[in-house]
Amino acid sequence: MKRRLRLLGGIAVSLVFLYLAMRDIQWDELWRLFQTASYLYLIPALIVIVAINWFRAYRWRLLMHPDDHVPLARIFWIVNIGYLFNNILPAKAGEVVRGYLIGREIAGGLGQAVSTLLIERLLDVLAVVVILVGLIPFVDVAPWLAQGGLLFGAAAIVGTVALLVLARYGDRGVDWLWRIVGRLPLVGDVRLKRALHNLMGGLRVLGVRGILPRVIASSIVVWAGYGATSYLFLAVFRMTDLPISAALLVLCATGFGMMVPALPGGMGVYEWAAVQALAMYGVGQSAAFGYALGMHVFTIVVLNLLGLTGMIVEGLSYGAIRSEAIETPVMTGADAGGSGGS
Repeated sequence: MKRRLRLLGGIAVSLVFLYLAMRDIQWDELWRLFQTASYLYLIPALIVIVAINWFRAYRWRLLMHPDDHVPLARIFWIVNIGYLFNNILPAKAGEVVRGYLIGREIAGGLGQAVSTLLIERLLDVLAVVVILVGLIPFVDVAPWLAQGGLLFGAAAIVGTVALLVLARYGDRGVDWLWRIVGRLPLVGDVRLKRALHNLMGGLRVLGVRGILPRVIASSIVVWAGYGATSYLFLAVFRMTDLPISAALLVLCATGFGMMVPALPGGMGVYEWAAVQALAMYGVGQSAAFGYALGMHVFTIVVLNLLGLTGMIVEGLSYGAIRSEAIETPVMTGADAGGSGGS
């Protein structure tokens, strides 16, 4: 029942945002946009998307230290399999799949895998916030985006500093934090405490000599790649008269937009966020929607093809992954306690 309600809620959210993104579209203008597009730019866009996922795999392996023996190529395919499941199943199921698949390969098991995924998410949120804060002095950012960015930024920075300090104290740090948050309603759940232990374990990896600089460098490459993809699609639709900041603002808007619980792949929310970002540069709704739809569909198709290829390479089946990683509860107490940070 919960899954059905979640799905219906996601459909409703996506339909509302899709309506908002499309309500004033001139269909003949949208058709001309695709007729006159320069599709040769899809080739470098494809290369950049593959490179992004390769560097994501590299960063993920760094976070697995000392269980970083898994071949980079294998991690790359697992990353793509995760995106495939994110795009076809609700509730970011691909993250569960990634944790399950890599947890079978490392000594720390699922607990350590979860800790690395939590750190990845934290790094990505920080990256979006840094880009947005860097844009604010140069762009007349919409109040909702600026306020959201500053709010997320403040929370992310304070949270990161606090967690890094607590991580130095290991399990004692978690116990200190739990004395405060464990008394709050809807927070004092043992599963949250296990998640905190996993997160602390992941953060301690960043204290290993040489890990943090490489994690930061790979994160910069990943997000530079996302910015390049956004700009390449401006070139696809012949909008290169817009500055690079337009592509970066689209990146930030869609990054925050994808946090909204909608249909798999963020359909509707992604398009609305991109339309809002380009509107700040005077781009009409028809052109902005065409840009957003083209980039979104192309990215999903590429990621799904890479994910399907990964499943073939890894000898996996959809049914097996769904039954073992998604439908079967995998976060048991034993798994959580076996994190690499313990």
